[in-house]
Amino acid sequence: MAVSNKGPLSRILQILKFERKEISSIYFYAILTGLVQLTLPIGIQSIISFVLGGSISTSLVLLIILVVIGVFVNGLLQVNQMKIIEKIQQQLFVRYSFIYAQKIPKLDLKSVRNYYLPELVNRFFDVISLQKGISKLLLDVPTATIQIIFGLLLLSFYHPAFIFFGILLVVILYMILRLTGNRGLETSLEESSNKYKVAAHLEEVARMSSSFKFINDAFQLRKADKHITGYLNARTSHFRILLVQYWTLIGFKILITAAMLVVGAVLLVNQQLNIGQFIAAEIVIILVINSVEKLIVNLDKVYDVITSLEKINTVIDSPEEESGEAVTKSDGKGMDVKLVNLSFSYDGKNNVLNDLSFEVESGTKLFITGSAGSGKSTLLQLVGGLFRPDSGQLLLDKTPVNKHKLSELRRRISVIFSHTDIYSGTLMDNITMGKDVSYDRVNEMAELVGLKDFVDSRDEGYDMMLHPLGEHLPDGVAQKILLMRVMIAEPGLMLLEDPFDGVEEKYVVKINEYICKHMSHTTVLLASNDRTYADKYDALLELEKGSLKHYSNKK
Repeated sequence: MAVSNKGPLSRILQILKFERKEISSIYFYAILTGLVQLTLPIGIQSIISFVLGGSISTSLVLLIILVVIGVFVNGLLQVNQMKIIEKIQQQLFVRYSFIYAQKIPKLDLKSVRNYYLPELVNRFFDVISLQKGISKLLLDVPTATIQIIFGLLLLSFYHPAFIFFGILLVVILYMILRLTGNRGLETSLEESSNKYKVAAHLEEVARMSSSFKFINDAFQLRKADKHITGYLNARTSHFRILLVQYWTLIGFKILITAAMLVVGAVLLVNQQLNIGQFIAAEIVIILVINSVEKLIVNLDKVYDVITSLEKINTVIDSPEEESGEAVTKSDGKGMDVKLVNLSFSYDGKNNVLNDLSFEVESGTKLFITGSAGSGKSTLLQLVGGLFRPDSGQLLLDKTPVNKHKLSELRRRISVIFSHTDIYSGTLMDNITMGKDVSYDRVNEMAELVGLKDFVDSRDEGYDMMLHPLGEHLPDGVAQKILLMRVMIAEPGLMLLEDPFDGVEEKYVVKINEYICKHMSHTTVLLASNDRTYADKYDALLELEKGSLKHYSNKK
């Protein structure tokens, strides 16, 4: 997996850039909230001065009303901040949902072949952690920071001694984060990685639940225990860092509180502050201390946001397959396929295909055979543009595959690979895959592949919902659905890997006859070890250990 060189700060700045307008509004409200909150102690100071005068005046009543209005305005500003935060949270979910939906089909499969993609995509769920954390980061942290700054500025007007404590507070906060921040992030990332290992193990147990019913529980529990222990160790390490930060800040908070109260009391005794100013100063000190406490409590949220961004971007930062700009028109003809001295390896060392050269003309039906591990599957995937040759050339319609605009090229290609599956949706959706196909055409193809009886036996017909991977379907039905999917639109190129597994013999005969006789405008590359119907195809290609052993063409 490619590791991005983007730092945590740049990740956060990237989000801030997308939400610049909303975040500016949040900070604007935070500043107003800070100012309003600081006017309250001044108002209380004035109220106390009037009360000490021993009379109730219009000014006193007006001040009380203004303080109450200030409390209301402060609450109103906070509600507006919450509304903006909610909007940002929704936008984050929508943005990352579409980024993932767009990114996953474009992934360079060679770069992620050592990963199980469904498990890798679990990182998307860190969007939920990001939503929760970003609300704290954008709401509580800036509000607390602004209140600390304004509070210290206000205290400095009462006496210059408070300036020293303000500077000391800022320096201590900076030093704590500077000295422990990186280690805190490392342990947070480690904790998250182990969390996904636990989830991946549980998913595997769920995926193979039938097999695990016949396996000793101790086996999978040992595996689970290993990952859970890793998670607990990482979480404990992370919590230790948080404890160091918490206790340091708490200890400093106690010292600052004591020092400010002592200084305030001394100034009051020396008559450098009056009683109203002293009470107002103490209220401000309490506000500042509460704001520092907010920062302390939200430190783990900062780590959560950064960790979530790193995990979410695991998929986003993965390399995409390269695509050219060439768009070739089909003109109703099958696609030409030509290989010139083509070689390919997955690891850059051991070639799976060696120096292959052959040509398949438009409309030709090519049968590819060879023993297991001969490279049949890899050859089909290369022709489909899933991988790029290490050397040599692969030309489709006389244009190198790397020059083609892949999205347009694949509109003309239909495939059945060993890993092609049913997805969660209706039967019709699985057959047409969004293509505009008439109901009569669907019925015609269902008759051909032997799916019509199955459809007629269901009350929902083509609207029946299918489970992922074709679970709970009778033998051969999933394969028939895949055959309908590739044949129904008569593509320019069909790539078929063992397409008849589980299909009854009488339907295999009919399908082969249809492919060879009625799909004249489709080029077909079919790979199989079963050579029963090979003589019906225009050409035969045999692979052995990735090399061309035999090629013959009757056309």
